[in-house]
Amino acid sequence: MTRALTYEDIVELRKDLKSLGVATESQNRLPLFEATLRATYKVRVYEGKYGKLVVKGRLGQAHKSLLETILWKSEIHSFVEEDGMRYLKVAYDEDKIRRYLSQTENSKYSYQKYKALLEDMIQTYIELKTDKLRIQGTLLMEVYKSEVKKPAKSKSPIIPTEAPLTVAKFGAVGTALFEEELKFTYDPKRITELDNGISQAVVRFLLTHKSHPKAGYHLKKLVTSLEENVEGQKWWDIRRFLKKDAERLQEIGIVINFKEDRLFIPDGRLKV
Repeated sequence: MTRALTYEDIVELRKDLKSLGVATESQNRLPLFEATLRATYKVRVYEGKYGKLVVKGRLGQAHKSLLETILWKSEIHSFVEEDGMRYLKVAYDEDKIRRYLSQTENSKYSYQKYKALLEDMIQTYIELKTDKLRIQGTLLMEVYKSEVKKPAKSKSPIIPTEAPLTVAKFGAVGTALFEEELKFTYDPKRITELDNGISQAVVRFLLTHKSHPKAGYHLKKLVTSLEENVEGQKWWDIRRFLKKDAERLQEIGIVINFKEDRLFIPDGRLKV
C-alpha cells in the first residue's frame, strides 16, 4: 500500500524542484489581464506585436496579482497527466497568500474577493495565438483542498494545529503558458502596492525585457501593448492614473516625463 504524501515529503521534494516563475511572456506582454483593478465581464479582442487574443470573461490586474502571489508563495508544483491531458498543479497555503496580498500588517485579503478572483479565472475563456503558441481554454480549471496538511503556528486552543494545503489545477491555457513560454521570477509585492491597474500592467510588461532603450520608451506606444484603445479621454485617464503612481514607480526604477510622454529606466533595471 502506497504511503500518503505528507507535508514533510513536500519540503524535501521542493529542494530539488526547478522554479516555475510567476509570469510568462504572453501574460505580461499581451492584455490577457486587463490594465485595471476593476475589471468587468466583457469580450475583448486584441491583436498586436506580441500576438492575438480573445478574452471572454473578467480578468484584470487584481487577478494577476493573486496568480503571481500563489506562484511566488507556492509550496510545490508539478505537471501531471490525467485522462490524456496535461495539467499544471500548484499547492499553496491559502492563509499565507491572503496575508501577503493584504495591504495592512496583521490582516488578510478579503476571503470573498479571493474566491471571486479564482472563480473568474476558472470561468474566463481565452483564445491565444503567438509565434510559439496556439491555445484556447481557461487559466484555471479548478481549486480544491489537498489531503496534505501543513502544521499551523498557533498558541490558541481553538485554532487548528494544522490546515490542508490548497491546490490550483491550471486549465489548458494556464498549463501551456507555463510549460511552453519564457518564464519570469519576481516578488509581486511592490507591484500590488501600486494604486492603479495601468501602473501595474506597465511594470509587468517592462519586467519581461532584458534591456531598455537609453532614449526611453514612447509612453503611448508602450501602452498600446496593454490597452485596446488609448485615444481621446481614455489616454488622458491613463496619464492621470500613471501620475498618481509616479512616486512609487520611481522607487521601482521607472521615471515618466509627462511633458514629452516618454518613460525611462535610468538604472537599466527594475527594483522589484
